[in-house]
Amino acid sequence: MVKARDVLKLVKANPGLALGVLMVVGSQVLAQAANPLSAPMTRIQNIICGIVNAVTGPFGAALAIIMLALGFGGLIIGNRNSMGLIITAIAGGALLLAAKTLGNTILGATGCA
Repeated sequence: MVKARDVLKLVKANPGLALGVLMVVGSQVLAQAANPLSAPMTRIQNIICGIVNAVTGPFGAALAIIMLALGFGGLIIGNRNSMGLIITAIAGGALLLAAKTLGNTILGATGCA
């Protein structure tokens, strides 16, 4: 029977060996353990992908066009501050329409299909 005191003496004498054993045993334990959050995270990913697919389609294009129309309408009636809305609509619309491609590029295989 190995006592804790003997194990501690061995670790104190050979810290590199103890670290190597701990890494091997730990990797085996982690490889066998299932991730308890995989099912909820899959559902959350499906919800997010559904939102991204809805927004990056025709709805996103219509939203960008409406924002541009509001900005130009404000500019026509003399609101000088609407240039910020126009610039924001152009940048936001471009990001909105490219969100799916950017997300898949950043996330790789874990992104939305």
